[in-house]
Amino acid sequence: MLIKLTEVAFATSGYGATKNIDKVITTPVWLNPAHIAKLETKTAPSDHPDITIIAWGTGRIGNHTEVLETPEQIIALIKGLL
Repeated sequence: MLIKLTEVAFATSGYGATKNIDKVITTPVWLNPAHIAKLETKTAPSDHPDITIIAWGTGRIGNHTEVLETPEQIIALIKGLL
């Protein structure tokens, strides 16, 4: 079974103290929870909710994605599948 999450990306301009978020891009993404290796919370740019980094696999076959859902929400979605 797959879980549906909201992938997020920030389009920014400038850097340092002048860094601005021009656009927040959200995309639905479906992930297999059996492949999740690690959940990590990352502070998002100012005035935006924190994001969760989901890592799976290792080496060349590993990858990661950034989503809006918290680790607690992701775990609840996984438990709902069981």
